[in-house]
Parts: sequence; structure tokens; C-alpha cells
Amino acid sequence: MSDEYLPLMRAAEYVGVSRVKLAQLAKEGTIPYVTSPLDKRVKLFRRDDLDRLKDGPRPPQAQAAPARSE
Repeated sequence: MSDEYLPLMRAAEYVGVSRVKLAQLAKEGTIPYVTSPLDKRVKLFRRDDLDRLKDGPRPPQAQAAPARSE
């Protein structure tokens, strides 16, 4: 396997997200992947696509609700 493609676990570490989050992004179509020709259960991510995801804009985080004073 070329270093151009990373399996899910290594790709998640590379981007700095959990493997669950990266799998969710793949399922949503946010990041493309291919399946391994040796094992169809293995998702492979291109390093270029991971770089775009890593360097791209982050979605705004939800604001915490202000604490109520009594």
C-alpha cells in the first residue's frame, strides 16, 4: 500500500479527530474514501483529501447557554 492512502485509524490520527468522527464524515460524504482491494471492510483515505479537511475552515461551535442567576 502506498503512503498516499491511509487506513481509517491512521487517517483519524493524521487529521486529529476520532476514528468515529472520521467514519461519520465519510458516511456523510464530507470526505471521499475507497475500499481496500484486499479487504472491503477497510476504508482508505487519500492524504490530499485529509490535508484539505485538516486545513479547511472549521464549523462554528455551538455557544453554551448562559447560566441563569437566581
